[in-house]
Amino acid sequence: MVNIIRFFRGYIMLAISGSRPETFLNVMTSNGIAVWGVKSSEGVIYCKTLAVNYRYIYNLSRRKSIKIRIIKKTGMPFFVNKNKKHMGIPIGAVCFALIFAFLSRYLWYVDIYGYEAMSKSRADTVMKEIGVYEGAKGKFDSLRNLQTKALIAFGDVSWITINTDAAAAEVKITETTVKTAEPDDKHYNITAKCDGQIIRADVQKGMSYVNGGDAVVKGSLLIGGFVQTDLGSTILDTAQGVVMAKTSHREKITIPKKTQYRRYEDSFVTRQNAKVFGIYLPLEMRCTDANREKMRYISEYALSFKGKTAPVYAVREHIYYLDNEQTELSEKSSEKLFTAQRLLCELFSYSDKKITDRNITKSADDDNFYYEIEYSCDEDIGQREEIMFDEDFSYNSEIMNIEE
Repeated sequence: MVNIIRFFRGYIMLAISGSRPETFLNVMTSNGIAVWGVKSSEGVIYCKTLAVNYRYIYNLSRRKSIKIRIIKKTGMPFFVNKNKKHMGIPIGAVCFALIFAFLSRYLWYVDIYGYEAMSKSRADTVMKEIGVYEGAKGKFDSLRNLQTKALIAFGDVSWITINTDAAAAEVKITETTVKTAEPDDKHYNITAKCDGQIIRADVQKGMSYVNGGDAVVKGSLLIGGFVQTDLGSTILDTAQGVVMAKTSHREKITIPKKTQYRRYEDSFVTRQNAKVFGIYLPLEMRCTDANREKMRYISEYALSFKGKTAPVYAVREHIYYLDNEQTELSEKSSEKLFTAQRLLCELFSYSDKKITDRNITKSADDDNFYYEIEYSCDEDIGQREEIMFDEDFSYNSEIMNIEE
């Protein structure tokens, strides 16, 4: 311990020569100057003492006709003085160690996995609401309470496991298994969901009430929920089958002659930023016009090391100015817009139908172009409809009436 104190205070080795140097050594000790490591060689005495004593020893030597020389300097003060031009390195190392120790108290990386049905953004948002996110304090009071909060926040997951290790958190989500629908005890007919002319009826279960060529209206009974047993009796069941029919549908699409749209300017502003623990730090201070409408596109690139992502991101921001412009559509342009809207309509509304023919009628006034489309389709017009009974209905008597 004494040597450590001497090192931090700094000490020197002296060579004492002249007339009777051993007497001068006694004078030093009698004046309270501590010395150690005393050696003598060829009339010269070597000893060590603290560096702060040198000035006092030097003044004593002048009165006693003694010569003293510093042979060696040892200790922290001399090391610092010798390397003061390079002090940024040790200071930086100390600052880095302190900053690293401080940041290690926070979460640098959060790995959420195990989900399939939900989106990543929802998983990140819910975990952030309960306090598990990059930049949050990594020391939690109770992981079990945290898991309970997460289960309540999600609502539709069966289990969540949260583990923390140093500055990283691992979250495993186990989604609820979707149960297959249990068969109900209700019985159904198949009725027509729109008007049409029957092409064919493929009955899998039940009794067919239509034949090819029959015309039906919406709500007509197509397949009844009655099944003939091997014993000749008739019982209620759920009708199953496909009833194809020729149908007709009408759509109307309006295209305004004057259209207002927003156009991007060719020039844009790019700014480089950084995001540390969820906090954005601007690296470039490029100003934008606050009075103009803008659109921002942000791309983030995470810094990673050996497969681990750090909570530090390089953020690039592109800012585009928008101008509102109004143009008057020509007839040719309106037809292109109509074609695009027609294809979208057929994609979403007629994907379950086979379009056999389409008849397009076009008209216009001062403000709009009008397109009316009449579709001829082949489609399955059957829909399930529950068989409803009166309160006085008797199951056995109904069967008897059917058999009669």
